[in-house]
Amino acid sequence: MKHILLSVAPAAVLALLASPALSAPLVAADIDGGLAVGHAASWHSATFGMTARAGYEFDLSNKFFLGPEAGVGYMIAANADGIADAPSVLPSEPEIVRLFGGLRGGFRGGDDDRVVSSLFARGGYAWITGGSERSTHAEAPVLDIGFAIDYALPPVLRIGGHAGFETLWAKGFRGGPFTGIHAGIAFTFVFSGQERPASETVAAR
Repeated sequence: MKHILLSVAPAAVLALLASPALSAPLVAADIDGGLAVGHAASWHSATFGMTARAGYEFDLSNKFFLGPEAGVGYMIAANADGIADAPSVLPSEPEIVRLFGGLRGGFRGGDDDRVVSSLFARGGYAWITGGSERSTHAEAPVLDIGFAIDYALPPVLRIGGHAGFETLWAKGFRGGPFTGIHAGIAFTFVFSGQERPASETVAAR
């Protein structure tokens, strides 16, 4: 029995070294620019936002992962030129604070699995101020979906870009939902040593 254990132990250690971690905690910061689209473009034009988020990546296989994320975001939207004479979708020059939660899933590949592609979907709630002297207030449910591509710089940093579509329906405003597209950069810090060693490195061990 002792000889069996001694012979199996090196193989088990090698398998652990060659496998990704079961989970990886992370935090990230996003910086976005965007545009109002649809009916919302009659009232608003460019948008600028920042988001801080945290999450977990649970490995489904050597390549694929899925996990929850949550965070807080801040966005401002400029008024459109020649605002339409119709019910508004948000206060003028709105400032929007959002709390959200959702899921992000994707896969790793290319250049020793350093290219990380993912899709995300998240919902939440927003608090909006705007109007003259920031006197108008509104609240709204939020939905944001999109995709991202990041590049891992071991040991913990990923840098990448993302794009998405978001919508929110402000209570008390009859102009319909605010809809917008956004794109930006992200800085993500992964804290579990999750990046898998290259196959050549594992073989050398």
